[in-house]
Amino acid sequence: MTSNDGERMRERRQGNLGRGETASALEGESERALGRRRKARYDAIDVTCASCGQVIKATSFREHLRSCARDLSEVVPRETWVVGETNASAKAAAAIANEANEAFTERVKMMCFRSRNEGDSARMTAGEAAIVLGVPEERVKRTLRRESLAIELAREDVALDVVYEDEEFLVVNKPPNLRFHPNHRFESNSLLSRALHHLNGATPYIVHRLDMDTSGVAVFVKKHSLVRDVAAQFQDKTARKTYLAISVGVAPPGCGDAFVVEAPIGDHGIVREARTIDFSGQGKDAKTVCEILTHKETNLFFDIADESVAAMTTPKGVRPRDEPRNESPKSIAALVRVLPLTGRTHQIRVHLAHAGLPIVSDALYGPHLRWSAQSHDDKAKHIWSADQLAACSSENPTQMHQLTPPDSRDAKAPYGVWGGALSIHRQALHAYKLELVHPETGAKLTFEAPMPSDMRSVCDALGLDAAAF
Repeated sequence: MTSNDGERMRERRQGNLGRGETASALEGESERALGRRRKARYDAIDVTCASCGQVIKATSFREHLRSCARDLSEVVPRETWVVGETNASAKAAAAIANEANEAFTERVKMMCFRSRNEGDSARMTAGEAAIVLGVPEERVKRTLRRESLAIELAREDVALDVVYEDEEFLVVNKPPNLRFHPNHRFESNSLLSRALHHLNGATPYIVHRLDMDTSGVAVFVKKHSLVRDVAAQFQDKTARKTYLAISVGVAPPGCGDAFVVEAPIGDHGIVREARTIDFSGQGKDAKTVCEILTHKETNLFFDIADESVAAMTTPKGVRPRDEPRNESPKSIAALVRVLPLTGRTHQIRVHLAHAGLPIVSDALYGPHLRWSAQSHDDKAKHIWSADQLAACSSENPTQMHQLTPPDSRDAKAPYGVWGGALSIHRQALHAYKLELVHPETGAKLTFEAPMPSDMRSVCDALGLDAAAF
């Protein structure tokens, strides 16, 4: 090796050493910068966002405000954000944003909660208000949610019919004609407002609901850690619900005392709050298991001796639960046990009406609509003609209610033979039993609520034995 080669090797070693020293210096500077950032974050105060209510570190507040509520970010002057004064800047910006958000909230409430000007009772939607204010719709919706939740839920000093209570659950027998929860937080007269009073303000968590007119077992969860798992049982339909219904109509031919209704349910199309059977492909799948517990044959309300009615076939989607039977249609009043296997709106009411056994006193699907009401005893019982039956189909025999006289269909309550003891101003439907699995212990929980007095009076009027319920 020549002397020149040795000189070049020494130069390379010196060069590598220099590069190493530079890299080491850079790494040291990077670590110091990271340390400063960590210290700044550690020393940063917490600031509350006026828009969403989240608690944000001062070091992240400016970026959060820009993404959460740009309208508030824009009212904060640029000089507010002083370099090196993170805590002071965030605190000053939060104060400005809070003041601006208060004014924004008042405008939103004026647009969406009250009439916009004198003589105009219309209210803006969140989307309409967002366009006027020049903000995203979610910003308006979030503001409305926060203002609503700020109103304390009303309590009502009315005793509950408690079925079961411990430190985890409150189970009650909901009376008929009572909302499960109020339309507005400041209103009482609901099962929730009574539960709040019963628990002295402690939070009863809602995991399911019953219709206003339906009575029976209702459960509130008191332990927050159980809420998700119990709610999932209702969502996944693993919670087993058993109802009792009082029906009058024609028992599905060939089904005996037990039948299954598997018929899709869709919007009525004419009556907004009603539902109907829809085999067009637009309806949602629905399945209900029904068992006639006790019945009494009767021709008091309508006559099926007419050949056209006696020739009725089993409606589409209705089949015997066990073996088919060779039997003729019969007019009955019945106490029916119902197990819904899906959870569609008005499912039990629509399915029983579809099967030919509509629920007594049901304002939308009741037998007084299907078989017609009579205002005078001297009027002949309503008998469906062959032409009227031809206008309906086995896919949806509930269409028959559209053929009843307008004066009876539009009445506020059933009258004539359907009035009196048979008109209880709500559908004769009761949530009799509820079965759950305890999420933590795996124990089976079964709750039952006895049938209320108004339904017992209907059973008495129809000659049905309901003593066991």
